[in-house]
Amino acid sequence: MVKRTGILIILLLFFSGAVLAKEYTVQRGDTLYYLLSDIFTPSEILDISADIKQKAPDFRLQVGDKLTINEDGAVIEVNISKEIHIKRTNESDISVQVVKYPVNVLRTVVSGEINDSLFYSMRRVGESDILAIKLAEILEWEVDFFKDIRKGDLFNIVVEKKFCRNKFIGYGRILAVDFVNNGRFIRGLYYENGKFSGYFSPNGKSLQRGFLKAPLKFARISSKFQHRRLHPVLNVYRPHYGVDYAAPTGTPVHATADGTVKVKGYTKGNGNYVKLSHNNGYETMYLHFSRFKSGLKRGQFVKQGEVIGYVGSTGYSTGSHVDYRIKKHGRYINPLRFKSPTKKLPEKEMALFKQSTQMYANLLDYSYLRYAFRDYGLDGVSIN
Repeated sequence: MVKRTGILIILLLFFSGAVLAKEYTVQRGDTLYYLLSDIFTPSEILDISADIKQKAPDFRLQVGDKLTINEDGAVIEVNISKEIHIKRTNESDISVQVVKYPVNVLRTVVSGEINDSLFYSMRRVGESDILAIKLAEILEWEVDFFKDIRKGDLFNIVVEKKFCRNKFIGYGRILAVDFVNNGRFIRGLYYENGKFSGYFSPNGKSLQRGFLKAPLKFARISSKFQHRRLHPVLNVYRPHYGVDYAAPTGTPVHATADGTVKVKGYTKGNGNYVKLSHNNGYETMYLHFSRFKSGLKRGQFVKQGEVIGYVGSTGYSTGSHVDYRIKKHGRYINPLRFKSPTKKLPEKEMALFKQSTQMYANLLDYSYLRYAFRDYGLDGVSIN
């Protein structure tokens, strides 16, 4: 009987403690005063707020923050790597501590084969769309993800993965990448040294070219550059000097190179459009916007990759798309055949570049792609 009573007391203590500890998710309109008012006096909450501001000046209570509240204090989870612990140590003293948990970075190799889209292929190997986007951004000067991708293309990535409290919390930098696209082998190694930073091939050529392959991240080509095409609106044959990229209305459109806004306006045929002027006599045009980027002005300098407008169907258009065009010294160029100039590391930088990136290259060489040439019959692929 005594033994049974003892067990009941322990269980009661356990469950009473569990009841007192309450988890709460911050809702719109919640304040620290409201959340802590059951366990601290108003003056104590003012002192706690002042202490938090001193020890965690960047902290702001946000909708979705998690709190655990018990009879003598609370724990605010700022994020997975940082918590604020508030605890009554005795009747008159309250302790506020900012607890930081270490973030561990692990270099890992992610390998896969493309059978449909890059997104689906990345998911099949257990990774997220974020990594697919990171990879596409590195290769966007080398691979047109609208038209170049083929079934059987291969990717191999050395990427930093971040872990905290035994949980994966996100990706760091991609350190190296191999990509086999339709028999063409591309290798990019990350290198940073003062004024040089970015992804370079083993011979020091930058993967970042003067122009992006396309002004959209992901879309499909609905019409190509043609010298004679039946116009879908006017129903007459005339040249089509651009490439149409179909995408949902509102999709961001990016400048394909550093340049200056030469025209921002509207015409009956072009609809809302932007013309940029670039170095060495180049111009690019972006037609049929639904709207321009807020604040964009004529004469403004824009950087490569900067959003300048949003996909629409203004002007002579039968569907939501952007018509992208390139000129050099007033003459139209086929954007799908255009080869942009490439930057290269100076010779005096090459020794340090090879030394700094050798570890990443080794991780690629000793992973699965080493055997892909045998398994997929790629012994004769061309190497940049």
